Amino acid sequence: MENHGRMSVRHPHWGIVSAPALAVVLWFGAMPGTAPEATLAQEQRIEIAIRDSVYVRTKSTPIVAGVPTTLIIRNEDLVRHGFVSPMFAALSVRVEAEGIEVFGKGIEGMHLDSGKTLVMRVTPERQGKMTFHCDLHPDVQGEIYLLDVPVG
Repeated sequence: MENHGRMSVRHPHWGIVSAPALAVVLWFGAMPGTAPEATLAQEQRIEIAIRDSVYVRTKSTPIVAGVPTTLIIRNEDLVRHGFVSPMFAALSVRVEAEGIEVFGKGIEGMHLDSGKTLVMRVTPERQGKMTFHCDLHPDVQGEIYLLDVPVG
């Protein structure tokens, strides 16, 4: 059964589902460049700030399968936070921060210190729900839905 990506009435293309202390769930697919028809102008972008142990979406575009996606996470909280998901083990992820770049499959998760910014580049492969959590703060978790419908 197809899910055409509505998480909330306010924003039909993508949204955040909150858990008790918040949640944004992110999903990652193949490395950028695996969708040759996608150009830089078509890149999807999501910006998230972490404040008071809550992930807050600050900017985004609709998230569609097969299109390169840049995820920018800024830790504005006073403590370190983690980003962990079982999906990282099988999918390719590219992560950049402080002049360091990590890429490939088998990444279990990452940590982001207070005041730091992390940039992830991925190309989501398919529609669906992906779960995500902070391994350092168990109440911080969430999910995001990937669309499989044209947006324009």
